Amino acid sequence: MTESTQAVFLSYTSQDAEVARRICDSLRAAGIEVWFDQSELRGGDAWDAAIKRQIKACALFMPIISRNSHSRVEGYFRLEWKLAVDRSHLIASDRPFLLPVTVDETEEAEARVPDRFRDVQWTRLPGGTSSSEFIAHVKRLLASIEAQAGSAPARGERAPAPAPLATPPSPAPTAQASRRRLALIAVAALLVIGLGAWAALRYLGHAQVIEPYSLADRRMTFAVLPFEAPSGDAAAARVASAVAEAVMAAQEANNLWAQVAPRRSVEQAIHAHAASKDIGAALDVRFLIRGTVSRVPAGYAVDLFLMEAESERVLRKRSLEVPTGAELPPWGDDVIDRVQSLTFGAVRQEVALAKTKPDAAFDVRDLSFRAIVQWSDKGKSDAKGAYEAATALLNRALTLAPDDRLATFLTAEVNLCDCVNGWSKDVETQIAIGSNAMEKYLARDPSSPEMLSDKADLFIMRGRFEDALAIAESILSRNPQSEFGLPMKSTALLKLGRPAEALATVKTLAEHAAADWPEGVAGVANIHYALGEYDIAARMARDAASRMSHESLANPVNGPVLLTLAAAEAHLNHPDRARAALTDLQALVPRLTSIGAVRKWIRPNADLAGYEPLYAGLKLAGLPD
Repeated sequence: MTESTQAVFLSYTSQDAEVARRICDSLRAAGIEVWFDQSELRGGDAWDAAIKRQIKACALFMPIISRNSHSRVEGYFRLEWKLAVDRSHLIASDRPFLLPVTVDETEEAEARVPDRFRDVQWTRLPGGTSSSEFIAHVKRLLASIEAQAGSAPARGERAPAPAPLATPPSPAPTAQASRRRLALIAVAALLVIGLGAWAALRYLGHAQVIEPYSLADRRMTFAVLPFEAPSGDAAAARVASAVAEAVMAAQEANNLWAQVAPRRSVEQAIHAHAASKDIGAALDVRFLIRGTVSRVPAGYAVDLFLMEAESERVLRKRSLEVPTGAELPPWGDDVIDRVQSLTFGAVRQEVALAKTKPDAAFDVRDLSFRAIVQWSDKGKSDAKGAYEAATALLNRALTLAPDDRLATFLTAEVNLCDCVNGWSKDVETQIAIGSNAMEKYLARDPSSPEMLSDKADLFIMRGRFEDALAIAESILSRNPQSEFGLPMKSTALLKLGRPAEALATVKTLAEHAAADWPEGVAGVANIHYALGEYDIAARMARDAASRMSHESLANPVNGPVLLTLAAAEAHLNHPDRARAALTDLQALVPRLTSIGAVRKWIRPNADLAGYEPLYAGLKLAGLPD
């Protein structure tokens, strides 16, 4: 450990040495100096003096907080924490110094930490996995410290000019935030669990609640195994390695739902066992994700398999394509989509396994899992019934644990879904419920793309298009190919009267996902109509409508694509086609017999809601005022 005023001091309990090493390696790889003690023999006058000097000289003190540190009543790291707190009292309040990091689901309100740690923002790095945002945040802190001190840049590099510090990525929970976190589609913000580190320790006398994770809870536990490639095909081997790594990262990020066995533990289990059942038992996980790579004319196909470890039964299969010369699919969210689909297959299996469990014995996770499955299964045929069934289950979950992350997330999703427009007689009630849950969730995970997309959609409904655009840009700053950010940015631009920019934003995504996303094709049709390109608008609107369900077409957010089709055909002087489109819509929503009725029916967040040229086209199609 060299003496430096630009170093980060890592303080951790010996049980967290592995995760601390991951954080250390990530920081050092980014050119940040880290003081990281690996000695097992701490203590002694000389060592104490050295530690005191380093804590006194370091730029940032980074305590690693976990279930392990919580369980250690005594430990050398507690002396380090005390020394750091003592120094913090001598430092100006606007100068950063303490940077607490949690590496699991430890809660700020209950962690055994000095009160001074709670005065600053925490950062969550599940399993010690450091994101690029976290590395950038540390660099900004060091730059601001250096600027305040007026010192020369470290390592011969010119430090960036100090700027207002952004909220760090994936902040740890506040005292008022939820107890646990699980994930949906997403999805989302990243849990890597170590074997034997799932105990939920509490202070003596603390009130007991049903925990989403219990000591023996193997629900939604996963291991991602190495993917197989044809022997002798070096390119296929690279694809297998890259996609397996991407799947692992996506599942680690899918932390609202999944717990993932660490890479090193997986490697050890594979080395010791050949059978999937034995690997799962060694890792104490319920599900395995395997992959195989095969050559196809355009490159490589990657088949992903969700397996139940104990039975070695394949529960779900999903596929990806990697073009020749690449190692990953060109569209980044493709991997995330497939992983989320496999994860939902695991949720279905958890619900099936819990069928013999008495209803009164369901805990928070049982209730939440069942809610999302019922909402998904019944939503297409009985949207209202699906909502009511899911809501009853989620209300029970939130009664057991009012701050549970998964139940909060799902409450926001089912209430802010466009599907409520098809049945609710008071949509504003659902919006209010969903909005409250959304804000509560964002207080814990302010970078959740799903929740931010929902918030942007609410801004669209309220006419706050610039605010919606800003949120979409924030999503895209973290993931430029985000399937949440791109459509929302496009809608905001269209509402702001910038259709050419809107088309450029979403066109590539819509083309990529056209086969599975007719609503996206409908959105592009709406943009072409706004551009006055009626022939393209009519063709795309017809294609989208032909593949959308009756429920979607009757929905006042998606269904207006039939209005776009009618108006475009009218402009093209195709009156019969225009009337046919109106007739199709009126068969689903009989009251739409006038433009005035259309204005009342169409939701404010529909693409062309309030767009007067649309109503002019409908009048041209023969719809009376």
